[in-house]
Amino acid sequence: MQWVPSHYQATHDMSALPFHYDALCQVVKITPTISGTQMRLKLTNRFGRHMLLFDHVQVARTPRFTVGKQLTLHHQQQIKIPEYSVIWTDPVDFSIKVGQPVYIKMIANHPQKYVDFASTYQTTLTNAALSRQIDFIPPLTERWRNRKGWFSLESLEVSSLTTPVYVEITGDSLVESGMVVAELIRYFNQFNPNQLCWLQTGISGNQLCHDAPMEEPLYETFGRSLLKRLQKSTLRPNMTIAIVGTNDLILPFYSKTMAEQNVTPQEIISGYQELAALCHTRESKLLTTTIAPLRLFDLPDPLPAEQIITSQRRTINAWLRQQSWIVDGARQLRDAHDNLTAKYDFGDHLHWSPAGGQEIAKLMIPQVKKLVN
Repeated sequence: MQWVPSHYQATHDMSALPFHYDALCQVVKITPTISGTQMRLKLTNRFGRHMLLFDHVQVARTPRFTVGKQLTLHHQQQIKIPEYSVIWTDPVDFSIKVGQPVYIKMIANHPQKYVDFASTYQTTLTNAALSRQIDFIPPLTERWRNRKGWFSLESLEVSSLTTPVYVEITGDSLVESGMVVAELIRYFNQFNPNQLCWLQTGISGNQLCHDAPMEEPLYETFGRSLLKRLQKSTLRPNMTIAIVGTNDLILPFYSKTMAEQNVTPQEIISGYQELAALCHTRESKLLTTTIAPLRLFDLPDPLPAEQIITSQRRTINAWLRQQSWIVDGARQLRDAHDNLTAKYDFGDHLHWSPAGGQEIAKLMIPQVKKLVN
């Protein structure tokens, strides 16, 4: 038997924009991909400067927690996560089945600062809600245009005889939003249950080539470049799905630091080449997509900045289409005017709707299936 992630979504560093709560009750819904009769949670305080205390952590099969199982650490109900660290709760007997949602409630009855953060917009498989009252269980809502965030919960693991295929899906907000991830997991839970572990490590704002600019707190949350993150990662997935590159194009028009770095299409292409070499070294098959159409402003005609971005994007995509590890998402999502098709648009002309995520997932599924067939 071994411990296998049945759900994994990495928490990221929000210490530049920390969350302060005098008391917290958070509920997180997850949908398992590996079955097991025993489970534990991986909880993080990787970026926190102070110990985190959770007075009550419970797992249940319904979001009202009428019947649930108490989780402990060293047989103590209060769970302490030291600063700059991660912990695993004590194992408990609790049946986990592929595709059947599990609900986790975490309560802290004292003021704390939370900086380990994860989120989603696609709520069919993963969802979350927060309350400042410990005796009020916040309801889970289904509005996919609203971000659902949670703290310190990174993974649910099961004790299993299964040796699954590991797929890391990483990159920027097009991953963290959950639109592509949800469709991939839904498909493989249905047709290849208990065969795949999905390691979700996307960070909103993340770039392929450059670290986050340090000009303002929001930018600081964008993290180190994907290339640096993969170089230091201890994960060893069989496949790496990377959806990235958009922010390398647009951030120079918002950030003085990025503008001064004068990012060129050739530099981004070199970044993709380095990504492919890095995955080869990790013995991980690479799969990525061309960069989809985008707009920065909701105006009838593109502004000069948008015209520059479109030209750069087309240059990069022309090179990407020649690579064996590419699916052509840009072609799939564009309309007759080379804009993002309305039904695939989240609403900001940059991110994808659930329908857009489904289209990208459909392109990727045949490549992923090769790992399990």
